[in-house]
Amino acid sequence: MTAEQRRQEILTLLEQTDTPLSAAALAHRFSVSRQIIVGDIALLRAGGLDIAATPRGYLLPRPTPGLTR
Repeated sequence: MTAEQRRQEILTLLEQTDTPLSAAALAHRFSVSRQIIVGDIALLRAGGLDIAATPRGYLLPRPTPGLTR
């Protein structure tokens, strides 16, 4: 798996979950270090994605119905 494929898979996982995904769990899943995942998230953010970092992991913010910014 290439780095670009891994980043695409990370994005897909983030889109499919409502709970935070930790860097450690993603690192285990892709058999890379946690620091590689942190770098991948940084690159995805630099590409314009709004990925939130929480104490429990990363997630994509979801709009709340009825509320606007």
